[in-house]
Amino acid sequence: MEKGISLYPGLGMELGECLARLEQAADLGLTRLFLSFHLPEADAGQFAAVMDPLLAAAGRRHLKTVGDLVPGRPIPQGLTHLRLDDGFSPEMAAALQREYPAKTLVLNASTVTRSLLRQLERAGVRMSRLEAMHNFYPRPHTGLSGAFVKKQNDLLHAFGIPVGAFLPSRAGRRGPLQEGLPTVEGDRELPLELGADRLLLLGTDFVQIGDDRPDAQELAALGQFSDALILPLRAEKITTLHAKLMEHVYTTRADMAEEVIRMADSRAQWKACRPIPVWEAEPLPQGAVTLDNEQYGRYAGEVEICLRDLPADGRVDCLGRVAPEARFLLPLIGPGQKIQFRCEAAEQAGTR
Repeated sequence: MEKGISLYPGLGMELGECLARLEQAADLGLTRLFLSFHLPEADAGQFAAVMDPLLAAAGRRHLKTVGDLVPGRPIPQGLTHLRLDDGFSPEMAAALQREYPAKTLVLNASTVTRSLLRQLERAGVRMSRLEAMHNFYPRPHTGLSGAFVKKQNDLLHAFGIPVGAFLPSRAGRRGPLQEGLPTVEGDRELPLELGADRLLLLGTDFVQIGDDRPDAQELAALGQFSDALILPLRAEKITTLHAKLMEHVYTTRADMAEEVIRMADSRAQWKACRPIPVWEAEPLPQGAVTLDNEQYGRYAGEVEICLRDLPADGRVDCLGRVAPEARFLLPLIGPGQKIQFRCEAAEQAGTR
């Protein structure tokens, strides 16, 4: 998954700070920069003084630089991606592709419709040279639902178009409201990595921090984020079974069960660890991470996550439970998803 930051020249951030943030992001492996060219509160003089050297620096670091444009405004040559906001017709998009063959056009993923995509095709737009990005929503309670983002992502993927979305910072929020700039309303107050997990499971291809002053911890978390969902597991104590659990990256099965999430490759991965000891049976609440023991015969070694409360079963060892703050992700997990576990002792991480 590609990752990036946003900067807003003209909103009080001087050139030196803009350049420092760009370099910090690039050093952490972030590859995208989002800019807006039509913020009504931006200072025109400061904007002009910052934009050209900022685009030059982004070019030197080979960042994909996305500009949020409006019709009739000049297009800076340093942009690699042109995001078409309101006012661009399919014919105008086709003309832009012809005029700027080296640039990628970026659609508004939050408002695009199947009808518009068909119109773009008929106008001669090359769909293979398109991307899409969702809006962000500065006003609280106006962000999108996860279900709507998933529907829009699926629509765009059907046309072969990759999709991006925004995450808020909790450390440094952009004015004037300073309420965060998320795409999904539910991400507004979440730690950045949990919001990124949600966007990953909704089928988002790249993510950017919408706010312009994330702290070093948030940037590092985004830089380390990968396509493997890392689930925090609370356990009474960390055992050799937990150590083994953390060694592997698992992949969910293609045939998704109704009551549990099954790991496709776990029995083979645990084969060398058999016999798997039999622990005392206990109820299996929603979010429990389980390991089938020797009493389950050929199923021994299967790792599962419970999607609902299940009864105790002597054939199943309960290794712990997905941490409360991450359980909302479980219904979003689909087939073929890579998963890793990070085990935390309950006495250190709080109650289960």
